[in-house]
Amino acid sequence: MNARHAIVLVGLMGSGKTTVGKRIAQALGYEFADSDDLVASAAGKSVRDIFSQDGEAAFRSFESDAIRSVLADRKSPIVLATGGGAVISSENRSLISEHALHVVWLDASVDDLVVRTKSGVARPLLDGDASKTLQSLNDERAAWYEEVATLRIDTRGKSVSKVSSAVLESIRAGADHE
Repeated sequence: MNARHAIVLVGLMGSGKTTVGKRIAQALGYEFADSDDLVASAAGKSVRDIFSQDGEAAFRSFESDAIRSVLADRKSPIVLATGGGAVISSENRSLISEHALHVVWLDASVDDLVVRTKSGVARPLLDGDASKTLQSLNDERAAWYEEVATLRIDTRGKSVSKVSSAVLESIRAGADHE
């Protein structure tokens, strides 16, 4: 096996990184980690509370620490679902590119993301006009996702099962060519 043991999922919030990540980790027999969960655990409070009480810069610092701790010196395989903004940091992009065997960009349409982010987890960056915010975030981050991605999966109109299968097929096809 390649010295790099991580599969990292990137993409905007609501693109399915955590849900798909858990499925592919289970299918491959890998560990799974979500950087937002690691941040909340390290900070002792929710991501929303970190944003509201300490600010986005504090959150991003925790996020970089979490990504570094998961990826650096990894000896066992893991699937890491990153927060949507993890790619903002050049340090994070370097860590991800250097340590991940595969970096999968789950690319979703803004319309799909608006629907997916309406339910479930509170997302502090989406307070207000979610559609406008998601479009702006997409415009800002797409080049960074593209920079780190070794695989790009279009999730438009696809179920979690179909996206998970597409990721697994792409990873397995890539492994055949390494």
